[in-house]
This record gives sequence, C-alpha cells and structure tokens, in this order.
Amino acid sequence: MFGKYKGVLLRASGQDANSRVFPIAFAVRNVNDKFKGLQQKAMVDRAGDAFRVSEFKEIMELIKLTDWRCWDYLEKIDKKLWTRSHFEGERFNVMTSNAAESLNNALLPARDSPIMALFEFIRRKLCTWYVSRRTEISKMKGNVPDNIQKILVEQLVMSTGLLVMPCSTWLFEVTHRPTNFGFTVDLDKRTCTCLEFQKLGLPCRHAIAVASCHNMQYTMFVCKYHLKETWAETVRGIILPVPDPKDVEVPAEILTIDLYPPMTKRTKGRPGIKRKLSAGEILVRLLC
Repeated sequence: MFGKYKGVLLRASGQDANSRVFPIAFAVRNVNDKFKGLQQKAMVDRAGDAFRVSEFKEIMELIKLTDWRCWDYLEKIDKKLWTRSHFEGERFNVMTSNAAESLNNALLPARDSPIMALFEFIRRKLCTWYVSRRTEISKMKGNVPDNIQKILVEQLVMSTGLLVMPCSTWLFEVTHRPTNFGFTVDLDKRTCTCLEFQKLGLPCRHAIAVASCHNMQYTMFVCKYHLKETWAETVRGIILPVPDPKDVEVPAEILTIDLYPPMTKRTKGRPGIKRKLSAGEILVRLLC
C-alpha cells in the first residue's frame, strides 16, 4: 500500500469455471517480504508444471547441474506445496501467480487510499465484475465456457495422428507416432496415464482422440467445475452497498477495541508504485 499508513493488502484469489480470476478474501497487514524470487525461473516453472514424477525428477536434475543453490532451496520446500506432480488435491491448471498479479493490477488505482476507501473501491469493482459475468453467462451457447473451449480445441489439434486401440469397453491404449510411446485412457474413471485428464479436469489429447474415434462428444468428459452451471453458481451472490454507519448496531465488544496504524518508518524520497521484479525475471522492452 502506498498511502500515509503503510501496510500490505493480502488477497486470496483463485479462478472460476471460465479460468478467470476470482477474488476470495481480502485483509490488510504489515508484513516483510524476505524472499524476492528464484534464479533459473524457466526451469523452476517447468518442474512445478510437470504432471508426472519422472518428468519432475529429470527437470530437478537439470536445475541441480545449473544452479545448486536453487536446487537446494527447492529441495527444502514441501513438494506438495508447489509442484503439480506431488499435489494431493485438485489443483486443476492453477500453477502461477498470474491471478494475484492480475488482481493486483486491477486494484492498483486504490492502493494509495485510506483503508475504508480502499475496501469501498474493492466492493464496487467486485460488483461490476459479478454483473458483467452474469451477463456473459446468460448469453452463453452450450455448457462449456469460451476459455475452456479454447483449451479443448488446442488439445483436439494435438490429438491428430494418435493411434487408438481398445483394451475393453472404456479402457484404451493411445500411441504416439512414430515413437510408439503409449498412454492408457480410462473414460469411465476419466483418467489417463499422462495425468493431465485427472489433474486438469479436462480431457487430454489422448482422451479426445479416443472420443473422436468412437463418435463421442469430448465435452461430455469435462469436469463439472469447468461447466456453465458451476460458473453461474460462483457469481450468483449479490454485493450490496454499505449501509449508513448510523443504522448499524455495533456489538459492545467491538466498540472497546482500539485499532492503531502499523508501526512503520517512512523512507526517504517519493514512495515507489511500480511492481518490483522477482530475482530471475527479465524486463523485456518491445520496440515498434
């Protein structure tokens, strides 16, 4: 925050059924950023995005050879917290801080405002988003949002040329040419040994190849969390204006609490408002 009283706006954000940013919670704290980032960012991203443990181990060996300190730091972090291959829950395709960065950019105009004005700005922004997305949902054709459909089309293109061989009613072997490296697709359980099917909740190229060979709509294998009904339920709530404080009964235990601004030291010069790059990030200038 850039105002008179320093602090940090904490945000919890995820994504909705259309792979868009969805704010979950907000809070203001006074905290220190002790770690700025990692070297070898590209390889770290690849390691985190890997679906299979074997692929993850291969990339980690490359990181170890390139930057031992980076590898050592990553080894000390619980792999369930940052890797797709070791994550035990349903992470889908949320693997980067893009949602947080997008939300940070949307809230930038109000970050130098007093706290009450900041939260009113957030309330109005969310209200606008909710109304806009409800309108978009009402105009949808079909049950799969546009952003999800784009991902499926990309997988459909990559499914061209795959060889499908049935093993049973719902079990199939899908082979890549010319390597003959195969994957096993179970349409009944909605799984594939490439792990993309079950981890993303979207049919992978192998599952789409099977569906195409058997005249099935591949969209029928999309997880419910990516469908229109779920998206509509996400933005179903209505954000109302803040009532007049005179009309609000504040509990006695709240009235006795004294809130003070965070204890911070004002730095010399004008406060910076530009985002600080993490270590390993490179600023690219585009020239016309």
